[in-house]
Amino acid sequence: MGILVRPRSEGGGYGGWRREVDDIVLSADGAEYTVHETDDAVCVLDGWLCSGGGATELLALYRERGMSAVAAQDGQYVAVVHDRSRGETHLVADPGGFGNACYRASGFGYGSRPYDLGTATLSSEGLALYLTFQYVPVPYSIFEGVRRVPPGAVVTRRATGCQVRQQTSFPSPADPSTEGAAAPEELAARVLDLLTESLARHAAPHERLGMMLSGGIDTSTNATVLATRLGCRPRAFTASFREAGYDESEYAALVAERFGFEHVVVPVGPETVERLPDLVRGFDSPNADQAIVATQVIAERAAQLSCTHIVTGEGGDEVMGFPMSPNDDIHLVDLPQDSRELARFYLGQIALGSAEDRALVHRTLGVPEELAVDILGELYEEHRAHSALDRLLFGQWRTWLTEGVYRKDHHVFRAAGPTGVLPFADPRVMRFVAEMPAGQRYRALDGKAMLRAGIAPHLPDRILKRKKHKFWIPFAEWFRGPLRDHLHDSLLSSPVATDLLDPKLVRTLVDSHERGIADKSGILWALCFLDAWLSALPRRPHGAP
Repeated sequence: MGILVRPRSEGGGYGGWRREVDDIVLSADGAEYTVHETDDAVCVLDGWLCSGGGATELLALYRERGMSAVAAQDGQYVAVVHDRSRGETHLVADPGGFGNACYRASGFGYGSRPYDLGTATLSSEGLALYLTFQYVPVPYSIFEGVRRVPPGAVVTRRATGCQVRQQTSFPSPADPSTEGAAAPEELAARVLDLLTESLARHAAPHERLGMMLSGGIDTSTNATVLATRLGCRPRAFTASFREAGYDESEYAALVAERFGFEHVVVPVGPETVERLPDLVRGFDSPNADQAIVATQVIAERAAQLSCTHIVTGEGGDEVMGFPMSPNDDIHLVDLPQDSRELARFYLGQIALGSAEDRALVHRTLGVPEELAVDILGELYEEHRAHSALDRLLFGQWRTWLTEGVYRKDHHVFRAAGPTGVLPFADPRVMRFVAEMPAGQRYRALDGKAMLRAGIAPHLPDRILKRKKHKFWIPFAEWFRGPLRDHLHDSLLSSPVATDLLDPKLVRTLVDSHERGIADKSGILWALCFLDAWLSALPRRPHGAP
């Protein structure tokens, strides 16, 4: 559940651990928090550090070197340090952006979930950004008056008010002029070592281990490491689809057979969407990653088979392959160098709906149409000395990987029971890629040459020479077929369509998709998820459905 810090006058708090200290209430709940208390300070850590330490280590770092040292620690976490002697309360999110930390823009309150901070109004900016990115990017939130802590930043509350300070930036790539001659084969052993260390820590000690297996390079790499380096034989779960062009179970079966894994094929169909009201309950903010429906049924099946941990290949595309491969969708020379133009290019590749759809949504909500460009442009400027391709790569780490993919897996698995393990999103793996010389990184990541070289001795050519198969869910077909009634009976009459947006806009999206004029399945699914998520909130925001 996370951490919650509020004024004592508000009371409440989470039930796992709770303390009233000075004029505040600190509380935490869930499976990953640790606490260290002394006479003059309290530290609460939710998540994990790459060092293996916990709240005790963070408090020691704070005493020796201050919050800048705390904010620089690699891991996936949120932490609070309350210093009684100085009258300060600090909130920090890890430099990679995996920890989800929120704070009130005015007044005082820290928390892992935005709706626990007492807001009453939905944010028009947050809604517009969600319907652009599929999630609400930092520093915005879905609620008015609540902001999210940027990666590596510290929010400090003193008697004079709250201050946000950026302490560190992630990643720290090698100087773009640095040269490197290592071939992908030479790098493969090192990256496999790092993946082995991550899996040995988070997955291998657990006997009831499962993994998601598609037969693609990322999940096949996980399978190779688990079997050949760690001696594990997890249950391998694969999503299967009736629709042509989506099913990968044939390839997953090859990998499972090669390593002697029990292979569990889990059918995924449109009936899964009927359980959307239950699925959304685990999310602290809307997330329209379509893979949620497949992840959900696999997580539930794994829980039924008593798996306590599930290894996924999520993050492989974002960390070990280019956002768009130079041998696939784009050429390096085609990328704009200006950060704002690069932002517009990226939005054209990934955004929900067309540019016209986005403009209509933003105008309906009264939000500047260039807001998403502003956010991405500022992010790309952090690495303006690097190539446009590197800025896209590192930008995806701070956006889609942490905000979309990681949070989707985190919430789905937490709600179903097993713990999700994402070795490709381990900060040590990410730093290794960032610190490669640029030319070396291009060779290693293009076509995932580095990973292919590492697993080549263990897998057949049918796996190694497969073309990239993007993991899509057949919502385009479902919304024209078995889920058509859901759009007409639920979405078109929902308060999301009638109150938050313009009913004519939503009707136009539905009609355009049904008539085959354009594929609007992405934004239609985002609207369906948003409607279900708002309906499941513990308390409904004023003016919301």
